[in-house]
Amino acid sequence: MGGAMRRQRVLNGMAAMVVAMPAVLAVGTGPARADGPTGGGGGGGGTFVAFAQTFRLCDYSAKTHIGPTGSAGPSAVVRATGAEVVADVQVVRAVPGTVYVVGLVEMPHSSAVGCNPGDPGVISGVVTADDMGNGSTTLRGPIASGATGAWMYLSRPGYLSQTPDEFYTSDFIVPI
Repeated sequence: MGGAMRRQRVLNGMAAMVVAMPAVLAVGTGPARADGPTGGGGGGGGTFVAFAQTFRLCDYSAKTHIGPTGSAGPSAVVRATGAEVVADVQVVRAVPGTVYVVGLVEMPHSSAVGCNPGDPGVISGVVTADDMGNGSTTLRGPIASGATGAWMYLSRPGYLSQTPDEFYTSDFIVPI
């Protein structure tokens, strides 16, 4: 058997393994499913929320005169469980040791009320990035009377400024 023929047999064998590998890896795994906005599918899930570097007012309107400032990658999963809302928040690629304020603002919400920690309709917490730049926290609180949705923010307070040095807000309002 010549060298070219042997190489072809090896390549054919490798190609067969590459084609068969996804089927082997899928054995014993169930199908992926989404539970919907409130995790009502019975799986305890929720709605995945991505964040963008958009500075928002408390009524969710965008403040367009402030540009992006950071490089972290926050995300969250928000779900309603009975009379409370729960948000599991993660941040990656942050500067190690950075402390972020996290807030969940229940909607409708007026800009006149404020959306700082402790304000009505705001559930808040803190995330501190570890030595690898990763951090997580869980926010949990009651669903305010009349609330139909919630949006989230993650920010690093500004030094000698009312504008955060770094900010991220959710891409959409999550129904609760």
